Amino acid sequence: MLVVKIGGSILSDHEVYGKIADKLSSLDADRVVVVTSALRNVTNELLAGMERRDQITEIVSSIYDRHLNVLSKIADGVNFERAFQQLSKLSDELFRVAWSVKVLDEITPRVRDYVLSFGERMSVVLLDAALRTYGLITSGLPEPVMVTDENFGEANVIEFDTSVKLRELIGKSDSKVLVVPGFIGVSPSGKLTTVGRGGSDYTATLVGRFLGAEEVRLVTEVPGIMTGDPKRFPGAKTISRLSLEEALELALLGVKRFHPRTFEPMFQTNLRVRVENLTEPGCTIVEGTCSDYGIKGVAIIDDAKVLSVESTRMAGKVGSAAAIMSEAKDAQVNLISFSQPASETTIQLLVNSDSSTKLRERLRTMEGKLIKAVHETDASAVSVVGCGLRSREMFKRVLEVSSGYDVLSVSRGLNRVSVTFVVERSQGEQLAKELHRVVVSG
Repeated sequence: MLVVKIGGSILSDHEVYGKIADKLSSLDADRVVVVTSALRNVTNELLAGMERRDQITEIVSSIYDRHLNVLSKIADGVNFERAFQQLSKLSDELFRVAWSVKVLDEITPRVRDYVLSFGERMSVVLLDAALRTYGLITSGLPEPVMVTDENFGEANVIEFDTSVKLRELIGKSDSKVLVVPGFIGVSPSGKLTTVGRGGSDYTATLVGRFLGAEEVRLVTEVPGIMTGDPKRFPGAKTISRLSLEEALELALLGVKRFHPRTFEPMFQTNLRVRVENLTEPGCTIVEGTCSDYGIKGVAIIDDAKVLSVESTRMAGKVGSAAAIMSEAKDAQVNLISFSQPASETTIQLLVNSDSSTKLRERLRTMEGKLIKAVHETDASAVSVVGCGLRSREMFKRVLEVSSGYDVLSVSRGLNRVSVTFVVERSQGEQLAKELHRVVVSG
């Protein structure tokens, strides 16, 4: 059993489907479950339609036309007719909900997930038709295979129900290849949900876990996970192997836009994940625990702010930090990181820039009570990942690089395989490049 995820970044035109068929035909496996994303930019277009609701019907019509154009070039005969009927049915369903959104000029989290589900569902239809045309024995299942709760936008997978459902689907199918949608789920009451951006990667590793697969292959636009964003870091190269801890840290830091939970299903299993390109050589293998002690990659969060909450009244006062964290929770602001000295006179909160104003305003209502002042600083968070950071020598080497900068805070990650430096934004890019040179040099 193999699970293969086809990323939306490579589903850009009709020519890619033949390459996908060639890759799947070459796999040495009795059964293959293919998890597909929506075509490139379709999810963004659906999101745009829900923002520009007066234009949503035109946007969804354009999306249907694009799928139909691709279908006309990748399938023929009975495969074309079958897929055409499925696409038309899905398009009619999408157009009806788009018209309602336009008329009501309103969107709810449930409707948002329902609209977004069409990208993956239509993509399943195209990929199934293409693979059939290229001679593979396939079954396409456009409806979600993941059973979730109704936390729309970030739905949680109900593992037992999903495992049972997947095994039933596999048992009923005689096809060697089963094509299913990533990113989307369905609640026990039948409501469509999404598990968050990048959710097809997470879907694939969950499917691999539930079906006892040996390997999950995440097929994307680059040949593996790289030491840094090649657009920002000259000399970036593919990482040949990552431990589970290293991969999890990189995913949580937003590398390659992985869903933050992509590698979680690998815990307490023998599952191996291979990140690879459709045609280029090279890949990254993710498996096991730390077996080498290098440093593997650098990630940077640019658009952030540090809110420094200052007051001598917080020192020694039970619950003062909890009160400040509670304000962030009530404002629905995610704290990227936070730090506090032993003197308890300052708490530094790192947040995304677009959340800072909302949190700052709430905190300033506490001034004169618990808080003396709140200061804001444009900041970057620069992270280095690698099992080598457990060694005193390697950690010292990284600290020596950071010592040339005005570091606002330092924190360690999961099992000490990462370290994050928060610096002023004007210094972030240069610090990241210097640390990347250490990564590449080994």
